[in-house]
This record gives sequence, C-alpha cells and structure tokens, in this order.
Amino acid sequence: MRRTIIEHVAEHAAKTPDKLAVMTAERSLTYAELYRLARGYAGYLASRGVKRGDIVVLRASQTVEYAVQYLGIHLAGAVVTSLGKTLSDEGVAEVAQKVGASMILNDPRGGVLEVAGKFFDEKISFEFPKLEDTADIIFTTGTTGASKGVERTHNTLTAIAESHIHNCEYKDDTVMIIIGPVNHSGPVTQIVASFMNGSSVYLLDGMTNIRAFYHALDYPSTSIACLLPPSAIRVILQLTGSKLGDYRDKIDFVQSESAHLPESDKERLCDLLPNTRLYNEYGASEASSMACYDYNKHRNKINCVGRPMINAKIFIVDEHRNVIKSSKENPGLIACAGDVNMKGYVNDPELTAQTLVNGIVYTNDLGYIDEDGFVYVTGRRDDVINVGGLKVAPTEVEAAALEYDGVEDCVCVAVPDKITGSALKLLVVIPSGELQPAKLSAYLASRLEGYKVPKFYERVEKIARTFNGKIDRKAYRVS
Repeated sequence: MRRTIIEHVAEHAAKTPDKLAVMTAERSLTYAELYRLARGYAGYLASRGVKRGDIVVLRASQTVEYAVQYLGIHLAGAVVTSLGKTLSDEGVAEVAQKVGASMILNDPRGGVLEVAGKFFDEKISFEFPKLEDTADIIFTTGTTGASKGVERTHNTLTAIAESHIHNCEYKDDTVMIIIGPVNHSGPVTQIVASFMNGSSVYLLDGMTNIRAFYHALDYPSTSIACLLPPSAIRVILQLTGSKLGDYRDKIDFVQSESAHLPESDKERLCDLLPNTRLYNEYGASEASSMACYDYNKHRNKINCVGRPMINAKIFIVDEHRNVIKSSKENPGLIACAGDVNMKGYVNDPELTAQTLVNGIVYTNDLGYIDEDGFVYVTGRRDDVINVGGLKVAPTEVEAAALEYDGVEDCVCVAVPDKITGSALKLLVVIPSGELQPAKLSAYLASRLEGYKVPKFYERVEKIARTFNGKIDRKAYRVS
C-alpha cells in the first residue's frame, strides 16, 4: 500500500535516524533531524493559521532549508507551490493570486531551521496527508508562453518516485546529486524518490561552479547518481574534457531530462562512463516519468526515450485522439495514462479539458512505438516545419549538425521561401574557425534526406534557450 513521502521520511527517521537525508557543501541533515525540523516547521505554519488544504507559495532554493519547508508544508496538510528564487516580488504575488495562496514564504533561507527548532514540540502530533490530497503545484510554460499550474496529488508523487526507484535501481547508499532548480519537476521528482528510498540527496546551485560539482562527486560513496540536464552535461564535457571519466567506477547512474540530449553527447558519455547506467528520461510536468532509456545499454537508437516506466502506459493517437498503430513512417501524438499524470491545471478547468481527458494526458509530442516497445520522440507538433508539403522535425536536423566537427550548438528554423513556402535555415555556434556552409551542407546530406538539409546557414554567438536548457523556439518563429 502506498504512503506519502512524509510518511516515508518519518519511517526512515525511526529506523535509520543517523543516515544523511539531505546535504549541501555547507550543511547536512540526518533523517532524524530532517523529520524533527519538518514537524517543527509544520507547527510554525499551524501557528500562523495554515490549515489543511491551504496553498503555500514558497521560493525554492537548493538548500537543506528548502527540504524542511517542503516536508513541513506537507505535514501541515497544505499544498506546496514552489517558485524560482529569482522571480520578482510582482511575479510571486501574481502566482499567489492565481492559485489562491494563504501564505507566501519569501526568504528561501533565513531563519528556517531556527524557527523549525523553536516550534518543535514532541507532544504535538500531525495527521499525515491522504494520497488523494493535492501535494504540489508546479508551474510550467507552454508554447503560448502562458503560465500553467500543474496540480499533483500525493499519490502522483509516490507513483513517480516508485517509477524512478524501480527503473534506476536505487541502492540504500545512493547519493543523488541534483543540479537543477528545485521548483522544476525533475529535481522535485528525484528528491521525493530519494526520500522514499531512504537514500541521500546532495543539492548544488546549478553549474556556476564546476569545482563544486566535482567536489560533490568526491563524496565518499560508491553509488553516486547525478541528475544532469543536457545543458549541464554539455558544460561538463566542454569545460573539463575527459575528467568525468575519472569517476567511471564511482558514478552508478546519470539521469537526463527536460530537453533533447544530442547523440554526440550521448556517445561521449558512453565512452567516459562505460559501466554507468545512462538514462534519458521522457516526461512532462503534466505526465512525469513516462519512459526511460539506458543509452549505454541500447546504443544507436536515435530519438529513443525507452520503454514506459512502471506507472505509465504510453500509446500513440492521431489528431482526433484515436489510437493508431504507429511506426517511424507513421508517427502520431503521444498520450499517457497512469498514476504519474497530473490532477489538472489549477483553477483552469477549460485548459485542463484540452489536455487531460478521462485520466489520459494528450501531449503535443510527435512519436511512435517500435515492435520492441521502445518509444521514440521525433519533435513537437508545433515545431514541425513544412517544406513544400514535406514535414521536417528540426530536432533531427540539429542532432545531425551537432555531430559535425566544430559545431558547439545550433538551431534549425523556418524562413520564408517563394517556391516551397518555408525553407530550412541552420543557425550554428562555432567557437573557432570559419563557417563553411558547403561542407556542412554536404555533411548533412550524407546523413539526412534531401528535403531535410537546410538551404541557408548563419553563424551566431549563441542559441536562445529557456531556463531548463531547452531551445527557445518561440524566439525564432517568424510572425
């Protein structure tokens, strides 16, 4: 029978009280300390009038204080709405109004542990939340740019955590290094999975300090795991060369998500970490942990995201949402059923009805399922470029271009064309040397069908990306 994450933390606090639960380079908390402080923080919230079902807006930070606040809010029976720590006060207020928040916790760090310690009272007991209760609201940005609050229940959180523990083969002594912002779906998922498993979390504040990352890898454990977005992997490979290979016998697994991981980066990681499980996860805030793929085990499956994880069922539908028999030649839209799906978009039943129908999340991702049950994602419906009636997924062009020597980053965009309506243009980042369009075009022609080879090329300083490393395609669309 499933239990909420806070119940698992309480159990670990009783059975393995001295085991480290969460740490940074500056501070750490054992499970006993974490649960005690979470109880204290729940008492503080109750003293401030927070009731079961209330929504608390919280500035998220990669700190042990955040873990205390997150669990304390849950123990108080309230709902966590985590926002980026750099979001303006106006932005925080806007979200708080949108979700109907009862409280805003603005300071991500100051005084949290002191307050929690002050309000801890072992005589006070708390009722654990129910699985069907809302646990989190995670904000995501769609292709329209509109901010959407994805509502997840405690059952959804535990289903996601179960999927990760099972698929990634967590060990008792796994230490999960988390890079990305903890108000995003992926980092939250790995935190709750670690707490359910009774293992440890090591929080890092992004990749601004590469030395801090390697310091975390030096932590005394033979079961190090890393949650690395593709943008972080590229930084590590570019700035430190083959240094990651020094940890080949220490890193148990690496997980990537949130954006496309170039095939060239996959190959490099496989070479550096031949014995490490290298996972590329597919999911969304609306349907997290749908599929996962160990590309160190199953090589050369281009655009593959693996088989469905244990609490997700994936199928392919046409534009009318009828289930189809898909293939590489006959892709469709990816849909997901299962406990990993959201409850809905908060306070937006109309938008929810467009995405979630009878418990099924319908995505805008194009893909197919092969005869062995592997799922492939070829692009987003909104991103497909129509070239004279032939449809091109820009990600396929970009993946091929990134394998060309000297190309550091790129984006394939549509530009007006008098003959075909739209033509392909490739914007490329080349740190050194000159852009030679004819040679690059010939290289791409040897790997892509003719209509997928860009007609125009331009060298640029950088590619616009969103906060989580995805290419910001809206910035390149011609109005």
